[in-house]
Amino acid sequence: MTAPIAFRRSGPAERLRTWVGGPLLVILVTGLVGFLLVSQLRGTERFRQRLQAESEADLTRILASVSTEADALRDEIVTLRLQLQSLQTSSQQEASAAGAAEDQMRNLQVLAGTVAVTGPGLTISIEDPRGTVRFDTLIDIVQELRDAGAEAVAVNDQRVGATSSFGERDGRVTLDGTVLVAPFRVAAIGPASTLAGGLEIPGGALDTLAALRGVSAGVQRSDTLQIPALAKAPVFRVAKPIGSRS
Repeated sequence: MTAPIAFRRSGPAERLRTWVGGPLLVILVTGLVGFLLVSQLRGTERFRQRLQAESEADLTRILASVSTEADALRDEIVTLRLQLQSLQTSSQQEASAAGAAEDQMRNLQVLAGTVAVTGPGLTISIEDPRGTVRFDTLIDIVQELRDAGAEAVAVNDQRVGATSSFGERDGRVTLDGTVLVAPFRVAAIGPASTLAGGLEIPGGALDTLAALRGVSAGVQRSDTLQIPALAKAPVFRVAKPIGSRS
């Protein structure tokens, strides 16, 4: 069974407090706001009266002082703006220098052969069933491609880096100690038309290959070639970067 709800009648004192509390609070707040406004107006009036009481010389001095302060603030604003502009310019220059350094580092990595690369270029396919092609012929081909603007070169999917070397072992061509087996495929990334023009120079690589007995060569241009990085990064035994502890 639910207990009955009890209602308590408010007495005369309670009704009086309720009737007086609301209007009285409004009156107090209104009076406080009015007091603040009057105080502000009186302060402004006193300041105006003070200026009226000053002599012409004093007013001139006050005006000059205010003008001097205003000029000093303007000079400070100009100085701060110049400092901000200098910081922004310095930050932009540092970002530009960092970007240029990163681009140069990537270019050097590509030339050194320490990173895999992709891009347009061409492939030279060399058929040599009799083993006529020697290592010096491949050196000439790689050199001509470099001179024509090749950014990366690989022979039989083996990268040719800045420290790579061709040689010969048991009558076979080697690249960095690895034996290359015919047919040879020389891939180069760069402007295909320029590379092809360099190979077709009279007395150049293609003419040399055509003069070899049993050797045939063909050039195929590609929009996208992939050349791997060096299997083993070069190790410099003498030169060391400045600041290196090793």
